[in-house]
Amino acid sequence: MIEPAAESGRLLFEQLPPAWVVGLVLAPLVILLAAWAYRRPQRGPRRLLATLRALLLALAVALAAGPFLRRSSVAEEPAPLALLVDDSASLQRHDALAPDALERLQRAGLGSDPQPQRITLVRELLASPWPTTLAERYQLGVWRFASRLAPAAADGSDLSAEGQGTALGAALLELLAEHRGRRLPDVVVLTDGRSNQGAGVEEAALRLAAEGVRVHAVALGDPRPAPDLSLERVQAPDVVLAGDEALFSLRLRATGEGLPEAARVRLLDESSEVLAMLDGVPLAGEAGVQFSLSAVLREPGLHTLRAVVDELPGEHARDNNVLDLLVEVKEVRIRVLYVDGRSRYEYRFLKNRLVRPDESTRDVEVRVWLADASRDFLQESSDPARRLQRVPTTAEELLEDFDVVIIGDVDPGEIGREPLDGARFLDAVASFVARGGGLLMLAGPRHNPSAYLGSPLEPLLPVVIGREPAADGQAFRPRPADLELPHPVVRLAPEPRRTAEAWAGSTPLLWYRPVESLKPGAQAWLVHDAASNRHGPMVIAAGLYVPEGRVGWIGTDETWRWRDPGGESQPQRFWRAVLRHLASGRLRGDQGRVRLDLDRTRIDLGETVSVEARLLDESYQPELREDGVDVYDERSGAAVRLAPVPDSPGLYRGALRPSSPGQFGLVLTDDGRADGEVLASARLTVLLPSAEMRITAQDRAALVRLTRLTGGRLVDIDRADVLLDQLDGREKLTRTLATHDLPLDGATAMSLFLLLAAAEWLLRKRSNLS
Repeated sequence: MIEPAAESGRLLFEQLPPAWVVGLVLAPLVILLAAWAYRRPQRGPRRLLATLRALLLALAVALAAGPFLRRSSVAEEPAPLALLVDDSASLQRHDALAPDALERLQRAGLGSDPQPQRITLVRELLASPWPTTLAERYQLGVWRFASRLAPAAADGSDLSAEGQGTALGAALLELLAEHRGRRLPDVVVLTDGRSNQGAGVEEAALRLAAEGVRVHAVALGDPRPAPDLSLERVQAPDVVLAGDEALFSLRLRATGEGLPEAARVRLLDESSEVLAMLDGVPLAGEAGVQFSLSAVLREPGLHTLRAVVDELPGEHARDNNVLDLLVEVKEVRIRVLYVDGRSRYEYRFLKNRLVRPDESTRDVEVRVWLADASRDFLQESSDPARRLQRVPTTAEELLEDFDVVIIGDVDPGEIGREPLDGARFLDAVASFVARGGGLLMLAGPRHNPSAYLGSPLEPLLPVVIGREPAADGQAFRPRPADLELPHPVVRLAPEPRRTAEAWAGSTPLLWYRPVESLKPGAQAWLVHDAASNRHGPMVIAAGLYVPEGRVGWIGTDETWRWRDPGGESQPQRFWRAVLRHLASGRLRGDQGRVRLDLDRTRIDLGETVSVEARLLDESYQPELREDGVDVYDERSGAAVRLAPVPDSPGLYRGALRPSSPGQFGLVLTDDGRADGEVLASARLTVLLPSAEMRITAQDRAALVRLTRLTGGRLVDIDRADVLLDQLDGREKLTRTLATHDLPLDGATAMSLFLLLAAAEWLLRKRSNLS
């Protein structure tokens, strides 16, 4: 509220020299001249005359400086007050309140939850009379900050608590820059005091103190370093076949004081039935420890499993003790086409296990084409009624009947019975992979891969074929390329350590086809335990994602050796995993015609993920929808619109920015409605930003330093009203409304000068000094 205007006046000079000139030169000179004029002992009022002479000289100097009177109309108004509100992701955390603190919150009208969310308390405080009282006493400006400073609504309606970092010091300095040239007596900050970006809080406090700015803090959160356990997803399947074992690799992090040596983690289904449990997961601190849980899933459909770590005594932040794992169980058969050249040992081993299914291949349907067989030979098939009469030569045939194509040691020129069948088959396989099919190249000593160099399949290989001759005779044991996080294809046990031990104890192999290196984007599955080149260990098996399908490479034809010493267990697990991995592109959608993909499957809260859908009609031609397509959040039913991509028929793209952490499932339906039949799905994990959530306890020490250095006051949010006693609005700012300058070197000043001169002259005459 602005006070009524008042008048004030000031005497100023247009050409007044600097103060040091006036004080050190002009003033002494005037006094000396006046004293010198009446220096001799004489009769009469010598001191009075010297004073008149000094006044006369001083008036002359003043008139020479151009005197004028500035009359101003001024008014008093409330001082500015800046309210800074923390909007970082740490405000999503819940804190346990002591009974007395909860009672104070209830009296203040800030809720009754014994474990309130920080952002909820902030919103309730801003919706209370507290900020209204400040606005009545001050010119209140409200700002929010996380990584940077931004204006905010006074009622907190635009707060999201999604900031990926907290720059408290930088925000204070930005605020100071915003008020450059204007008086800012006080700042109030609502924060937990944690700052992990930008300038330090103490540096900012010293700058504010130098400018006379007092900073008051309303502290959020619990300052106690409470124990905290958090579960994170490392590796988990999106789709599994009914009856398959789903393997989930997780990480358990532990922070705080008084931690036990180990914790228990359980895997629960939707009805809270325990599917798997692991006792004694060691607590290795903030770096975390990786472990695995597995369960056999038999019921088809979308399932939300839940990994739960038992909470610790005194643990207040319990939301990260639970991790939701979305997985789709499908009851389908993987349809495999196996093409090989001759009846070699690897062929018989693999064919027998696929054609005559056991427990590991019960949901696999295979049709075999042996190229060197006679015309009257009955090709092998899981279903004798569907034996191949010729090799498929079009992509449509492959897409209609198969999910995975395995090409063994066969000469591409001799695949079919007609001269052009081989070339047509390779073109069809390349198109099949481009449309979502899976391809496995199984090396052999005669033709694969050398006969495929320069063919349409060479660009699809995950490896660069080297010029070295095939190696044999030197026994070796392939090992996982990543011992800490083995690829799912080569995981023989839930724990990485046990997987490594299983491969280390497997039967040695004698032959492999050397390769130069992995191609960009490819991932090694198995590597040689001893041989290497300038690119690293020699790659034995690898995989590559192509735009639609998946391609695998196995550089040995001796997987049959893995039957010893452990029997069929190791080769069964390996081949089952290979087929399911390569078929996953087809299993995710409507037989490869519909795909839904994300550019990332794990993002931090506040980030945006790109969503892309590809639609093909029944003839595998791009399906055109001018208005785009909608995909839906499985949990809320909210739609995300995907727009057509220019110059890419059948491709639609959009963006999704989740507003809360957790597991999300996006689905594309057949009728464009949230409850329609699902054609394709994608999974997304949204994490609280790691830098922001690493330490979430209130930094009491930082808030104490900030308020002490600036002369402010520190209170907890349940005592926010105490600040109103100090911020009473008594400090005002004076604002000039209008000014008027009146020159003083006119008749009045000249009359005064003449009057002084006449007085001195008359007095000299009277004293006979002239």
